[in-house]
Amino acid sequence: MSKIAYVNGDVITINPNNEVVDGILIENGRILRVGSKEEILALGDGNTQIVDLKGKAMLPGFIDPHGHIVAVAQTRLLIDCSQCRSKEELLQLLNRNVQEGSQKVGGWVMGFGYDNSQFHGQLHPTKFDLDSVSSEIPIFLSHVSGHLAVANSAALQKLGYAGENYAVPEGGVVRTVSPASKEPNGVLEENAYLAAEKKRLLPAPTFLQLMDALTEAQDLYCAQGITTAQDASVDHGIHRLLLAAANGGKLKIDVVGYAVQKATFTLLEDAGAPERESVNHYKLLGGKTWLDGSPQGKTAWLTQPYWEPPKGQEPGYCGYGTQTDEAVLSYFQGCIQRNLQVNVHANGDAAADQFLRCYRKALETTNPTAKLRPVMVHAQTVREDQLDQMKALGILPTFFLDHIWFWGDYYYESILGPERAERISPAGSAVKKGIPFTLHQDPPVKMPNPLLAIHNAVNRRTQKGRVLGEGQKISVMEAICGVTINGAYQYFEEHQKGSLEPGKYADLVILDRNPLRVSTAQIKNIQVLETIKQGETLWKRS
Repeated sequence: MSKIAYVNGDVITINPNNEVVDGILIENGRILRVGSKEEILALGDGNTQIVDLKGKAMLPGFIDPHGHIVAVAQTRLLIDCSQCRSKEELLQLLNRNVQEGSQKVGGWVMGFGYDNSQFHGQLHPTKFDLDSVSSEIPIFLSHVSGHLAVANSAALQKLGYAGENYAVPEGGVVRTVSPASKEPNGVLEENAYLAAEKKRLLPAPTFLQLMDALTEAQDLYCAQGITTAQDASVDHGIHRLLLAAANGGKLKIDVVGYAVQKATFTLLEDAGAPERESVNHYKLLGGKTWLDGSPQGKTAWLTQPYWEPPKGQEPGYCGYGTQTDEAVLSYFQGCIQRNLQVNVHANGDAAADQFLRCYRKALETTNPTAKLRPVMVHAQTVREDQLDQMKALGILPTFFLDHIWFWGDYYYESILGPERAERISPAGSAVKKGIPFTLHQDPPVKMPNPLLAIHNAVNRRTQKGRVLGEGQKISVMEAICGVTINGAYQYFEEHQKGSLEPGKYADLVILDRNPLRVSTAQIKNIQVLETIKQGETLWKRS
């Protein structure tokens, strides 16, 4: 492969000095040199391809530090309910799909992304609403958070929740028509549908359908400048899919996998240690567990009550955890003994407390041989004292700053109230304490868009114009690091990607404007022009 020189642009290196230069030279998928246009052209030869950036910006390819790329692929096969702004719109959408006979999976009508916070009174649809569309065809919709769902009577029956005599998996809740009744109202929380024995009852697309959808999902990531993605819900089936995609040459971006708790040790026992290097763009790096639910679903586990409890709950309701300390400790011990990094979903500060006390005890009762960089996923309501503990234990937070834009007003008015809402996703505190962190969208909760993550970390502005936490704002460069070099560090790949330095992969993204130079209010409007993986263009804006 001949050398390629990119010149006449703002090349934002993210190197230790955060230099911005105007040239970069690559060869055989790796970076040879960054520097001035004159330096770069002097190193070329007669076969060097010269690309004029014409003042555009070039950055390291963006790194998605938390998401579910296979779930993103699955959503390509489901009804997208995310644009519905009322229960009536949602039911109209479902009615159209039932009448057309489209978007059925295994005979079910399946949808994703409904957001009750956008509905009048923030009320969830119920089985009675869905039964008005059809009481015979199973209808199942997952909430935008991924932590709740609603099912009609036919789907409830197939899930084992008919009548009043049913068992609910630990860590799950079946909402009922009244506090005195056990009759389900259709809304399911957490393990009531996420437990393995319940997920098996839901229809799934075929292997070939998923493989095709995975290609579409990668295109979606590439269009946002992402060259490394994640799947944080790898079970045996997803592992087989990603392995087949990798070995069949179907992966064009890197995918880092984390095995779900019940599958972690069986999936990784053959290797005996985590894979630090990708093979054909895929590696299974560690394990993943969930300790609570979602703030916008009001299932996150808090130490102080919700500002407004969800319907049917008494004042003082704080959400709930999904596991006992004994189960969490045992899992952490198993991960540490096997040198596995663990990613831990903890939205509420009570869940963060459980993570911290169990991980500390796990370290005390094992003999770790390496720094494993455990990750607190979301860390939505972590307190200052918890950040201090995280730093001491080497725990990295990955923040979902887009909560401020999409649900910040709901946090302020209903979920947490004014005081606690000011501190959600406290990236500013992490910067002050010297804790490396990353920024994510948790796709498919929200689809990947690193520039929007940067925008929200810098501006912290809600849709009603509130600024949630002036003191928690961070600089544009600090936010860029959250989707580049810090992501590489989280994946133990900081020596190969995340910054533009000689010897690293030529994973690059070209933007129409330099985020360091535009008004901070305009960052979300910057466009990705081209995405390059190891020197090869994967996506280019037409």
